[in-house]
Amino acid sequence: MSNEIAASAVAAMGVPSKTPEGSREGSSAREQERAQYVAYPRRWAVLLTVALLNISNAALWINIAPVAYTVASYFKRQLWEINWFSLVFLFVSIPFCFVSTFSVSRLGLRPAIHIGAGLNCLGGFLRALASSGVIGNLDAQFALSLTGQTIAGMAQSFLLFIPTKVSQLWFPEDARAIATTVLSLSNPLGIVVAQVATPLIVTAEGDFPTLNYVFGALAVLTEAVTVVCITSSKPPTPPSQSAARGEGRRASYLQQLRTTFTCWPYLLLLTSLGCGVALFSSLATVTQQLLCPLGYSDLFGGIANAAMILSGFVGSAITGVTADRTKAFTPITKLCYGAATIFAIVMLEMFMVPGQPELVATFTGLFGFFGVGAYPIGLELAVEATYPVEESISTAFIFMSGQFQGVLIIALVTLLGREQKPQFENIETCTKRGNADIEPKDYTVSLMVIMTYLVVVVSVMILFFETSYKRLEAERLTPDPTAAASNTTAGSSSPSSNRSLSPRSSASSCHSLTESGKVLRAGGRGGGERNIEEVVQNWNECEGQDGMERSRL
Repeated sequence: MSNEIAASAVAAMGVPSKTPEGSREGSSAREQERAQYVAYPRRWAVLLTVALLNISNAALWINIAPVAYTVASYFKRQLWEINWFSLVFLFVSIPFCFVSTFSVSRLGLRPAIHIGAGLNCLGGFLRALASSGVIGNLDAQFALSLTGQTIAGMAQSFLLFIPTKVSQLWFPEDARAIATTVLSLSNPLGIVVAQVATPLIVTAEGDFPTLNYVFGALAVLTEAVTVVCITSSKPPTPPSQSAARGEGRRASYLQQLRTTFTCWPYLLLLTSLGCGVALFSSLATVTQQLLCPLGYSDLFGGIANAAMILSGFVGSAITGVTADRTKAFTPITKLCYGAATIFAIVMLEMFMVPGQPELVATFTGLFGFFGVGAYPIGLELAVEATYPVEESISTAFIFMSGQFQGVLIIALVTLLGREQKPQFENIETCTKRGNADIEPKDYTVSLMVIMTYLVVVVSVMILFFETSYKRLEAERLTPDPTAAASNTTAGSSSPSSNRSLSPRSSASSCHSLTESGKVLRAGGRGGGERNIEEVVQNWNECEGQDGMERSRL
């Protein structure tokens, strides 16, 4: 009787049937192939290494911005030329987005991390060398420093796009959102370190070489940690079902790009999350330039950015734990980005008012709590929307969108800046370091345009974004091979074990098989004979159930 049921189940799936004897012959071999999912302790070393690399790279990116006027005086350059130390990261990451995602897809995680670590180390070393005194000509120093910065910008594409990839390959399902949160926030943490430490290190023009030595040494240290800790792309045994299946189910790189850019929910995330990244990146770059015309010091500009990022850590911890427990990625993202937009508008309004440091810091922190806090969850949501596309691809293009929009925002700030208001001429701190060629400006029009753009983009996302959680659905609808192996082993050791199951648990098991049959049937013959045999074998174990549950297959 059970053989007949198995045959009709296979026929309902639309695939060639196999004899029960043939199925039994391969069952023991399949049981040996099945392995339990394992979360290795070494995953924490991988997470720590990638986090340190992102901290170092972010610090190299932004450590000149808090003292841009002083560095301009050191190099005897215009302010817009010094801004290239930040802008070059944004420009380089756009073409290297394709290089890095292709490398991760083709070579794996380990080579990509080592490439990023090597480029980051080389960039930091060249910047330190340029200002070490070996080169006396300021123009040559500037050129070599900017070359090192460009190389470090290339490294960013290999390091900043992989948080979701690391969490997918190394962490179990119930810890992926937290792992992605920690890794995503390592870049903002590097910005905090640079924003706070740089004004303390550089108090005069002659301190600029010291700045390069400190962060160059950090880049060399992280390279050493990478060599020691990153020895494989993935663990010997995967930590989850999607990790086990995902690597084998990948389409070609071009097909994955096509899938990604024809996914409407992802395109909304691409624009809205990119807008958030752009606002964050541009603020990290030009906060000092926006605030010094109103009388705020370099140190306060760093503190304002630190408040934004540190509060983002708190928000990310809350949203990460909540998302791991509830899997409510969409509501969390919409709620947080809506609140972040409101506080961003108030924050930018405060950027037009002098003498309000408490309000500036408060609303900058509230923007960071919701905006930075929701970003890692948005990355996980992008992976869910595009699964089974390579995780680094969805993350990379969101950040590339952010870099592109960030360039536009910084350009708006520069181009729409007007002459300084007369009432602020006596309080501005931009020119206190002695470069008469630098002129403070009024950025009211620039900030109004940014606010309008932010409201439009986020409103469209909140109103129209909806998606299914494809990765979670794949994990829940597909039978757990580990559980199946355990049940089969238990059944073979105790012939009466199946009969000891309660009717409810047995019915639940058959319902799981029913859903699996639907998935296989929907997938056609592409599911493979091995999956069919597993369903047939487990179907036989449900022989005691009534015919209604069987007919649903």
